[in-house]
Amino acid sequence: MKVCSAAARRALSILGMLALVLASTTLSSPAVIAQESASPGSEASTGSGADELPPLPLSPIETAQRDGTALPLSLKDLTKLALEQNLDIAISDTNEQLRQQAILQQHGSYDPQLTAQVGFNSRKNANTTQYDRSTESFNKNDSASWNFTFRQPVKTGGTFQATWNSSRSESNSTAMVFNPNYQSSYNLQFSQPLWRNLRIDSNRANLKLANLDLTLTDSEFKQKVTDTISNIQTAYWDLVSAIRNYEIRRNSVKLAQINLRDSRKKVEVGTSAPIDVTDAEATAASREVDLISAEETILRAQNTLRSLVSNDRNADIWRKVIVPTDQPDFKEFKVDVETAINTALQNRPELRQADLNLQQLDIRKRLNLNNRKWQFDLTGQFGSTGTAGPQGCQKNQFTGECILDPITGLPTLLTPPALVGGIGNAYKTMWTEGYTNWQLQLQVTIPLRNRSIDAQIAQQNIQKRQQLMNIRKTEQSIQVEIRNALQSLETNRKQVETSAVARRLAQERLEGEEKRFQAGLSQNYLVLQRQNELSSAEYQELQALIRYKQAVVTVQKAMYTLLESSDFAIAKGSSANVPDLK
Repeated sequence: MKVCSAAARRALSILGMLALVLASTTLSSPAVIAQESASPGSEASTGSGADELPPLPLSPIETAQRDGTALPLSLKDLTKLALEQNLDIAISDTNEQLRQQAILQQHGSYDPQLTAQVGFNSRKNANTTQYDRSTESFNKNDSASWNFTFRQPVKTGGTFQATWNSSRSESNSTAMVFNPNYQSSYNLQFSQPLWRNLRIDSNRANLKLANLDLTLTDSEFKQKVTDTISNIQTAYWDLVSAIRNYEIRRNSVKLAQINLRDSRKKVEVGTSAPIDVTDAEATAASREVDLISAEETILRAQNTLRSLVSNDRNADIWRKVIVPTDQPDFKEFKVDVETAINTALQNRPELRQADLNLQQLDIRKRLNLNNRKWQFDLTGQFGSTGTAGPQGCQKNQFTGECILDPITGLPTLLTPPALVGGIGNAYKTMWTEGYTNWQLQLQVTIPLRNRSIDAQIAQQNIQKRQQLMNIRKTEQSIQVEIRNALQSLETNRKQVETSAVARRLAQERLEGEEKRFQAGLSQNYLVLQRQNELSSAEYQELQALIRYKQAVVTVQKAMYTLLESSDFAIAKGSSANVPDLK
């Protein structure tokens, strides 16, 4: 009895295995169908052997390629577009123009100035003295003047000034020798501080500060360009990840459709409970929701990239779909900690900007120290005067008539012949008659006390100490940032290696499960589960590669080596590429 029962069990087992083999050859193999659907190059529509499955939607990338709206771009192409058309870079570029105009404004303190003055004057007053009498009951004086002044500040703190004055006056006074009287003069003056304001003054300090502001703006511009390049590379790999995630989600939907179809067939033949169909329908619906979310992620990643590479909302790129052409292939990035830290300390814009701020603080302190000094101002003047008029005679103060010489009977002449003439003769006598004048003057101003400036100098000493401590703090922060970035890079490298092993093992498990299924030793849902595990492992490997790429970008940004000289030259003209603004 025991022998018979054992033989019967062996026979039943053999018959069961034959039945499973016949069933697997009669029905289409879902494992093979699922493996075909999970291949990266599969079409959106169902392939051969899966004609009963509902059609799968096209991804935004595939739709754009079909409609002709696809815009294939590499990471280098996108970076160049961003450097040319990014609005943040364009705004920073105009900041440099503002600083250049500020420097030009400070140079305006040394611009020459020419002043012209023309005036007329008429005055009447009663006769009050016998020395200023007239033939009438009042004195009348009419005059006109035309004067010119040229002033030129110099960069030694001094000032050069030249004046040219001319006038004509006429009076009814009997005391006037010349009537009308022409006067002219020129005067040259130069003043120079000998101690305070000799090496620095407010004009030179403001000019130095404006030049440092320009250098500071240049450093800030490079920082903005580096940040933009970093954002471009991060957004590019995010788009690559979103596209691949959509493909994986769509393959997952197809696997769910296959599982649902097979579950319905099993219910029809009575080998499965109806609840299995309900579970399969719920799984398919859930994966379709995930597919819709994956499509939205692609669209959002597209908009992020467009905003980084477009300065016009009507640009053609907003009507096209960006298709990344670079793939996240693994290329190991090696750099030791000390080299990375030293490179960062040499290149980081924060330290450069802090050094410029220190220089500006030193300039303001020098100006305040200058204002505490005694002031010695040396002034030198040289000039000449000229005069001319008609021939005059000695007049009777009561009648205003010329007094005759008792011997000759001629009027008594008072005017030397060289002075007889009009304004032209006044100019001549200014150079020929030797009516020169000069002056040399030293003025000393001694500040007895200036608590306001003393307080400002004390504050600037404290601010300098604070700035030096902030620089030390920034250096420590950079060191920590570099170390964290390199640690993250190493962690992501290990994750790339681990995820590659996990993907390989998932592939081997799927192949083994398929062989078991073909031998009748496994179930369909186990094969589908292995396929899901392989898809997930592929996605995790992709994510690990993308995280490694982004970690490399983070390290390069921390070291401040992302920016190349060509990139900086391209970005310099970005403000000229912005469409006309209204």
